[in-house]
Amino acid sequence: MSVYTDKVVSAANDLEKAEAAEKVCISRLNAIRGHNGQGGYAITIDGIRVDVSVCDNRTYQGTLIRGREMIHLGALKALGAEVDFAKARVKAAKEKLELIVKEFKA
Repeated sequence: MSVYTDKVVSAANDLEKAEAAEKVCISRLNAIRGHNGQGGYAITIDGIRVDVSVCDNRTYQGTLIRGREMIHLGALKALGAEVDFAKARVKAAKEKLELIVKEFKA
């Protein structure tokens, strides 16, 4: 393969990986936002499980456990930052690919 083809393929692979990572980050954030549906969710700190949200047996909806709101907000903030980083990575990968294409068009 030519140098051009190698660069384009490499940049396209980087973009594909970045987009896949972004989808994972978004799905993780959405799971926390929705209290993981009827399952609720927990976090693990140094091997100790802490339930944050559980399924309410009356409404079958995820409900925060009283006193754990700040953990939930922290999880939302941390995962939101992860999504922002993933979006920036996708943007950088797209820009890199566009730059390679412009470089070889000229």
